[in-house]
Amino acid sequence: MYQNRIISFGIGLLVSLCCGVAMAQEGVVVSGRVVGEDDNLPLADVIVQVASSGSFARTNQQGYYVLPAQQKGQLQLSFSLLGMLPATYQLTLVRDSAFNVKMKVQSLSLKEISVATRPKRIGSSVVIDRTAISHLQPSSLGDVLQLLPGQLARSPDMSSAQQINLRQVPSGSEAGRANALGTSIILDGIPVSNNANMQYNVNILNSSPGALPEFSSVAGRGIDLRQIPADQIESVEVVTGVPSVRHGDLTAGGVLVKRRAGAFRPQLTTRLNPLLFQQAVGMGFKLGKSGGILSMDHDYTHSIEDPRIILSQYTRLGSQFAWSKGFAGDKIYSTTRLGWSNTLDNQKQDPDDLRYQSRIYSKDQSFNLGSNWQLNTGNSWFSSLIMDFGVTYGRQDSYVQELVTRDLFPVTDATAEGMHIARYGESEYLSKVTVSGRPLSIYHRLEGVLLSGKQLWKWQHKVLAGLEYRFDGNKGEGRMFDATRPPRQNYAVGDRPRSFAEVPALQQLAYYIEDQTSIGFGERTLDFHFGLRYDNIQPNGPFSGRFGNQLLPRMNLAMDIVKGLRIKGGYGMTAKSPTLSFMYPGKRYVDLVNYNYYAQNPAERLVVMTTKIFETDNTQLKSYVAKKGEFGLDYEIAGFRGYVTFYRDATNNAFGTNREVVVLPVARLAAASFPVGQPPVLVPEPVSYTPFYAGYDRSVNNRRIVNKGIEFQLVTPRLEKINTRFDLNGAWAQTIGYDNGEAADYQKAIFSSVTPDRVAIYRSGFGNIGRRFSTKLSFETHFPELRFLLTGLVQTVWSVSNRNMDLSPYPIGYIDNNGQTVYLSPSQAMQSEYEPLRRNLSSTLSGTDQAPPLWLFNLRLSKEFKNNSRLAFYIDNIIADRGLYHNTLSNQLVARNQKLFFGAEFTLRL
Repeated sequence: MYQNRIISFGIGLLVSLCCGVAMAQEGVVVSGRVVGEDDNLPLADVIVQVASSGSFARTNQQGYYVLPAQQKGQLQLSFSLLGMLPATYQLTLVRDSAFNVKMKVQSLSLKEISVATRPKRIGSSVVIDRTAISHLQPSSLGDVLQLLPGQLARSPDMSSAQQINLRQVPSGSEAGRANALGTSIILDGIPVSNNANMQYNVNILNSSPGALPEFSSVAGRGIDLRQIPADQIESVEVVTGVPSVRHGDLTAGGVLVKRRAGAFRPQLTTRLNPLLFQQAVGMGFKLGKSGGILSMDHDYTHSIEDPRIILSQYTRLGSQFAWSKGFAGDKIYSTTRLGWSNTLDNQKQDPDDLRYQSRIYSKDQSFNLGSNWQLNTGNSWFSSLIMDFGVTYGRQDSYVQELVTRDLFPVTDATAEGMHIARYGESEYLSKVTVSGRPLSIYHRLEGVLLSGKQLWKWQHKVLAGLEYRFDGNKGEGRMFDATRPPRQNYAVGDRPRSFAEVPALQQLAYYIEDQTSIGFGERTLDFHFGLRYDNIQPNGPFSGRFGNQLLPRMNLAMDIVKGLRIKGGYGMTAKSPTLSFMYPGKRYVDLVNYNYYAQNPAERLVVMTTKIFETDNTQLKSYVAKKGEFGLDYEIAGFRGYVTFYRDATNNAFGTNREVVVLPVARLAAASFPVGQPPVLVPEPVSYTPFYAGYDRSVNNRRIVNKGIEFQLVTPRLEKINTRFDLNGAWAQTIGYDNGEAADYQKAIFSSVTPDRVAIYRSGFGNIGRRFSTKLSFETHFPELRFLLTGLVQTVWSVSNRNMDLSPYPIGYIDNNGQTVYLSPSQAMQSEYEPLRRNLSSTLSGTDQAPPLWLFNLRLSKEFKNNSRLAFYIDNIIADRGLYHNTLSNQLVARNQKLFFGAEFTLRL
C-alpha cells in the first residue's frame, strides 16, 4: 500500500542517520543494587534510566543492575518501580562506579510527601504523581487535571462530556472547542485521536451555526476525558508551554498520561457520592521466571445527572491488560497493552411519556492495542531506538427519537437536483435518527536517540530523530433515518441520510529532529533544546501533501542564575490538522415547492418540488497553527519552591462554522385544467419566480484566538510544629476569540415570516474577550505515624469578566433578492437609506458581565492502614455557598458554585 511505502522510506531515512556509527562499547560502567528501605530485601524489575541518553537497565531477582558505556561527567539516574516512590540522583562519573539505592514504599507513612504539582526542569510543564491523584479521589482524567494552576476545582460530574482548556478562559464556544481539539491526550506514548469522530447531527431548527447535537458527542472537539479512568493512572505530565517536536497534531498543549503496568498486589477500590458509584479492580503478577509481568485493570462506573432525574445516566465499563517483558538480556524492553471500553450516555424514555416518546442516547465502544518497544544499544553514539505502535477501533452509535407534529407538508426523498413530483408527509410521526460511526485510528512512531552525552566544544548533546505516521478513517453507516419522516427542521430545508463510508481517510506523516544541549558553567547549567518538525497532511509524496505542509520550529531554554534560581523561556509553533467532521460534513438539501394542490381525493392531489443540493465538503481546510511564547522563573530557596511564568499564545485559522445565505429563485407553476380523478394538468412554463432565502452551514479556517497571562506557584516548607505545608497557585488569564470573515443576517433571512428585500452583511462574528484571575490556597496536614493526610482548599475567583468587542451596528453590505452581493463603504453604511439594515445592539451584546469574587472551600482526608488499604472522604463547598449574583446583562440570578457535595472512597489491598 502507498502508506507502507511512505513508512518504509521514513524508516530508511532514520536508519541512514545511524550508518557508519561505531558500535563498540565505550565509556564507564555504572552498576549497583536496589533494595527496599524498610526491609533491605532486593527489589527486582526496577527500571534504571539515564536521562541524557534514554538508555536503561532492569534489576534482576537479586536487585542488581548494570549500565555500560556511560560518558564521564554529570549523570542523572532515575529509579522507578510500581508501588515505590520514584527516586532521582545526580552523579559525577570519573571511572567505573557502584551506586546502591534504597527505595521507599509509596505510602502515607513516609515523612515527606506532597500532593502539590511540580514543574519540569526545562519547558513549561507540571507533573502530577500518584500520591496527589489518589488523595484527590478522582473518577476520570478530567478530575485529575483540576490540580493545574488556573484550572478551577470541581466536584466529580459525569453528566456531560469533560474537556480541558489549557491556559484559556471562556471566550465563545468555538474558541473553547479549538483549544480542546488542540490538546493532545497521549496514553503511554500513543496519542488518542478524535479526528475520525463524525457523530454529528444536522441541527436546523432555530439553531446557531455549528450547534452541538442533541446526543452527547465530542466530534470536532477534544477527547471526552470521562473515558479514561483515573485509577489506572500512575502519573500525568501536562505540557502547557512549548512541547518537544516529538509531539504533533496539537496546538494548546499535551497531556502525557502514564498508566500502571507491572507487578502489584490485588486492590479493590469503591467510590461513592450522591451521583456516582464506581468499582475498580486491579492486580499485576509475574508469569514465571521469564514470562514477563501481566497486569490487569477493570472499571465499572455508573453516574446520574441528578438524584431527582434518574432517566439521565452515564455508564462506563472497561478493561485493560498490560504485558511487560525484557528480551535479549533486557537490551530490548516492551510493554504491550490491550484495552476495551464501553460507555453509554443515556437519556432514557420516560415510561409516563406516552405522547412524545422522547429518547436520546450515545453508545461508544472502543478496542485498542498499543505497544512500546525500546532497544538499548549500550552505545553513546546511538544509544536507543524507540518504537510506539497503536491501533484503535470504535463503534459509535447515537440515537434521537421524538414526536414531530406539524401542518400537512410536502416531502421528497430526491437525491438529485431538479424538479420532480413529490408527496405529502404525515402531519404527526415518530422521528428516529441513528448516527453510526466506525472510526479507525492507527499510529506509528520510530525514534532514535543519537550522540547522547557526547561533548562538542564541551557541550553535552542528545539528539532525537524520528518519524511518525497517523491514519484516521471512518467506515460507519452514517446518519440514517426515513427521508419521508425527517427530523424536525425548518420549512423547505430538506435532509437525507448520509453514509460515512464515502468519506476519505486522513493520513499524516511527520519527521522531526531535536538537539538537547547542556552546557556547564561551574555549578550552573544552561539547557537548550531546539528542534524542527515537518508535518505532511494527506501525503502524495514524502515531502508534499494535498492538505498542506507545516514546518514547525520549537525551542526551550533554561539556565541557573544562582543556586535555587532558574530562568526559563520558550518559543515555538504547533499545528492541528483538520478533522473528518470539519472537512466532510456532507451535502445539504433545499426542497422548494413549485406547485401545491391538496384535494380531498388523494388521486387528485399534486405537489411539485425542486431540489437544490449544496456541497459543503471543504477539502481546502488547512491545519490551524499556534505561535507560543513564554518566559518564567523557577525557584527553590530555603525550603520554598515554585515558579512564575508569563505566556502568550496566538492561534490562527482555527476551525469554525459559518452560515451561508443564498437566494434561490422559486419557479411558481399553475394548473391548466383539473380533470376528475386525476392530478391537475400544469401549464408548460412557470408563471412567475419568487426569491427564497436559504441557509446552510460550512466549515471555515478564519477563527483567531489569543491567550496571554501569568501562572504562579508558591509551596512552603513543612511547618514541623503543625505538620503542615501550604501551596498557593493561580493564574491571571485573558482570552480573545474572534473571526476574520463576514456573516449575513441569517436570522432575518431564514426565520422571518416575510421575505426581505435585502439581507444585511456584517463584519463576521465580531469578537469576545474573557478575563479571569483565580487563586487556590491549599494546606497539607500530614501525620506519618498515623498514616493520615488532611488537605483543605480555598479557591478564590477574584475577578471574571466577559464582553463582546468590535461591535458595530452598521452593515458592510447586503444581499438583494436577485442574489447579488453589494458592499458599502463606511460612509454609505451610515446613510439613512441603509438604516433598516443596522442591527440593534442590546445591552446583552454590548455590555460587560463583571461578576463579584467567588469563594469555594473544600476538605479532603485520607487514612491509610498498615496493609496500605485506604479510606478517604471529601466535602466540596463545605459552607454551601452557591455564589449567587445578579447578572445585569441577562437580568438573571446566577449560581456559580455547585451545591454542598461529598463522597467517600475505600481501597482494599490484598
